[in-house]
Amino acid sequence: MTAAAPIRHLPYAIDESKDRNHFFENHWKRVALELLQRHAGDIRGWSLLDYGCGRGETMEYAANLGMVPSGLDTDSECVRLAARFGQADLLDPSDPQGSVGKDTFDVVACFHVLEHVDNPKETLRALARGARRYVLTAVPNLQKIPNLRKPRATPAPTNEGHLQSWDHAHFRNLAEMHCGLRLVSWGFDATQVPVLSELVNRTLGPRAAIKLETGVFRRMFPYWGISVIALLEPVHH
Repeated sequence: MTAAAPIRHLPYAIDESKDRNHFFENHWKRVALELLQRHAGDIRGWSLLDYGCGRGETMEYAANLGMVPSGLDTDSECVRLAARFGQADLLDPSDPQGSVGKDTFDVVACFHVLEHVDNPKETLRALARGARRYVLTAVPNLQKIPNLRKPRATPAPTNEGHLQSWDHAHFRNLAEMHCGLRLVSWGFDATQVPVLSELVNRTLGPRAAIKLETGVFRRMFPYWGISVIALLEPVHH
């Protein structure tokens, strides 16, 4: 049997101005924090843990809002990069509760991480137990607008590190029925419309495509966005 190729890690540097996907990679983090601020009001001084912090952008954005951020990641280089914005430590994914603790942070954030873990229920339950006020999550959205020009086309490959995915209904079921959380509100990042998005991107450039996808397309088709973004609150306290 041929050994499987190693799964590629996220890049250690991205450029939002040159890559549309890099823009979206940080956009869902900003949208989620804006959702938190809109519902919670003054969050200055609140502690935030970013579970799977990557390069540390969420920690940076949270610090800019007056929060006190910290991060956990399985990759030592990510820990080094994220430490520019707050306390960052190595994460043991086999023991999420031991890594997070109980009632330890005002907010626990987890953006595009749950789809990579072996046991998302155990992980999300640990995040719920660790949060005093809110859990803020984003996962890839399984629900997409179909390409009617190619209805029989083979589905495009997904991220090679993804083990599972959800639409809004199934993610809410996971959070509320199995993980001790209650949905406060959904957030919406951007919706890509087959054919139209790529046409605009090719003819008018990525800035025009982003403006449409984060603007009118998002408002028209909010539940078909790139991410399922949820502001949740623990109900076990």
